[in-house]
Amino acid sequence: MATEWTVEAKAGGTCIVRVVHSLFAETDDWDNQLEGTEHGWPGFFRTLRILSHPLPRPTLGNHAEDGHRHGDGSGGLGNADCGTGLKGLSVGQRWTAPVGVPALSGVVEYLTQSPNDALLRLDKPGPGVAALGTYNCGQIMVGVNLYLYGDQAAANVARETPHWQAWIQERFPTPAEPSKSE
Repeated sequence: MATEWTVEAKAGGTCIVRVVHSLFAETDDWDNQLEGTEHGWPGFFRTLRILSHPLPRPTLGNHAEDGHRHGDGSGGLGNADCGTGLKGLSVGQRWTAPVGVPALSGVVEYLTQSPNDALLRLDKPGPGVAALGTYNCGQIMVGVNLYLYGDQAAANVARETPHWQAWIQERFPTPAEPSKSE
């Protein structure tokens, strides 16, 4: 895969971002991988739009976790086994992670069930953005991406990372690799 980014400065403190994403393979076996990746770009650009507004400085931290999910992904982020409490919310509503989910709270900026994506403007564990979603790239993946900023971002990321790693691994464990005899 190759991704080319072009950022062009414009008047008034704005810019245009262009992304060209290509896959080079000898067979069509990887087409679903590229399609799955392409479905992730709109959510990334929504996150980038929020992060492009003036933010507290000087620190911007990032934390991402992925987990695997068996099935067709239709359960989404609101499914009871995921336990995020996002099902039934609307854009603009305040949200706080329920008991058993690592500490997060904020306002819903974007939410869709098809594909299963949520974008939250956070105030806890600190100012930031959370992008949560499920996507199909040959298998169903669950993604949790936190973009924390402000003076405490690095400390917040360091403190919260073990909680998110444990939560993802408990609910969406990495599938065991088949044995050589299978």
